[in-house]
Amino acid sequence: MFEKIKKFFLYFSVIFFIAGVTSFTAYNWATMSRVEKLAVPSAIIIAGLGAYLFLKKDIYKNLVLFFSSFTIGTLFAVYGQVYQTGADTWILFRNWAIFLIIPIIATGYYSLVVLFSIVVALGINFYLELYLSGAIIPFLSCLTFGIVLMAYPFIQKRFNFKFNNVFYNTMIGIFYISFIVSGFAAINSYDNILLAIILYLIFVAGVYFIAYKQMQKITVKILSITALGCFGVAVIMKMISEIFYVDATMFILLSLLVIIGTIAAVIKSSNKIENENIKKITNIVVGFLKVFAFFLLMIFVFSLLSLIGLGEEALIVVAILLVAFSCFAAKMLGLKNDKVEIVAFIAGLLCLGGYLGFQLEMTALPVVFIITVIFNLFWFFMPTRALDLLLLPMNYCLLGFFIEEKAPSINYYYSIITIALIVEAYFYFLYDKKQLLNEKLKRVLIGNEAALILLPLSWLSTGIGIFIDDFELMFKYVQYYRIVDIVLTVLIGAFVIFKTIKNQKLQVVLCIFWLGLNYFAYSQILSLIIVMLIMLIYASKNSKWGMLISTLAACYVVSYYYFTTYKSLLDKSIALSISGGLLLVAYLVLKYGFKGVETNE
Repeated sequence: MFEKIKKFFLYFSVIFFIAGVTSFTAYNWATMSRVEKLAVPSAIIIAGLGAYLFLKKDIYKNLVLFFSSFTIGTLFAVYGQVYQTGADTWILFRNWAIFLIIPIIATGYYSLVVLFSIVVALGINFYLELYLSGAIIPFLSCLTFGIVLMAYPFIQKRFNFKFNNVFYNTMIGIFYISFIVSGFAAINSYDNILLAIILYLIFVAGVYFIAYKQMQKITVKILSITALGCFGVAVIMKMISEIFYVDATMFILLSLLVIIGTIAAVIKSSNKIENENIKKITNIVVGFLKVFAFFLLMIFVFSLLSLIGLGEEALIVVAILLVAFSCFAAKMLGLKNDKVEIVAFIAGLLCLGGYLGFQLEMTALPVVFIITVIFNLFWFFMPTRALDLLLLPMNYCLLGFFIEEKAPSINYYYSIITIALIVEAYFYFLYDKKQLLNEKLKRVLIGNEAALILLPLSWLSTGIGIFIDDFELMFKYVQYYRIVDIVLTVLIGAFVIFKTIKNQKLQVVLCIFWLGLNYFAYSQILSLIIVMLIMLIYASKNSKWGMLISTLAACYVVSYYYFTTYKSLLDKSIALSISGGLLLVAYLVLKYGFKGVETNE
């Protein structure tokens, strides 16, 4: 984990530096000469190439070369703007891809191959826009990744270089996600349907026979089955849209049967697999298909009820059926697989809310109150993991509606975040550590942390999460909430650092950084420190998924701050450059000041 934190600082320091230089260039664009405009991206490229020649470790060489290669595209864009070449967008990506071939051949870094594939796909997308329109364009563009998957094994054998498993798995993920989504849309579009169907089947078969039959990639077999199942549903949906004056109930039932068959085929194909990573991928795919099947089942039930003459009353009927099904499924499946039944339960509550709102014309607060009471009762009696995760967010939602309707002068975002931070502090400071090991309690705490991630993100859309001075006149007690929130985040973060880190010097350094972040958050962007607190907590738990989600949330908050505030590009450039410098200093301090800490994280 210590090594990962160092790399995190290094990667983001480079990102912030480049963003700072770009903002500085944009700010001075009108006053810069042609030579100066071209010199900025050129300097970054040359600096990256120079660093590549002098650095020794592959990780650093790969990083600087990747960003130099990325900046090549910026250089072409700047050149087109400076000289007003009038070239189409696809030509920029074509030239960029051509120049990427040189570092790929010279170094063989697969991060560059991934970048090359994405650039080619984007270039094809922009080129096709000149002649085609609609959903067929992204579908044809994403076939680039399939071509790479099919060509790579032959190129690897021809030139006799080592097969890179990480690269191939990355390309498999990119291909199937983009392929299934864009293929579904292309098949249900109004143009080039036959072409989409033929290419869909050809590429599923091609990747399957090369990546699975020759390379023995089990994940390809699982994803190919999934792709065929989604293809079947897409074709049926297209049939429904083409057939008029005919009830769609039987077609929906047929789609449901196709997905159920797909789930059975995926499970059967992975029964004897012992690899844990493949099992996890299989579980994710099966979970997605189950949720998809469930929504098809809901649509089928609604269609069936409409067929027998029920109107809005169908909502309450479906709500009762879904809640009853969720109880039955929870008892049958226990605590191991609670994906479908929890989706059924939540969908049932939504149908009930729709019936109360539309048919009985109740206001939002009593509807949410009734739904929350039912949820709490089911949480108490129904042993389902997902309900533990949703317990606090659900009650926070009720609190938000209550404050918004009964006390509009008090901002509910501040209120809920403050309460969630108090709950977090209570668990960490006061609760018995042995009882905290209880799995049910852990899940409730994870739900509280999920609320602390999601609330600041939605907070930003109101503008309150950034510059709060203007809002202090609109809501009562804003300043007090801000002070309490900062104090709580400081205390919880310091507690986590001192409990997790054994090295005393590292404790002091991290606490100083933590105080600096809190000071910045208090004066500029309060949302950031709350998300960073969750990141710190999950880093202490060594939770990869928690770190990933909180890191993405922090990136979103920071990017929102830099791209939507009223500050000038010069101010943003300075802030970005300082951020990059601080992260680089943090990396150097951890690298050279704490050698040997890896053995005692």
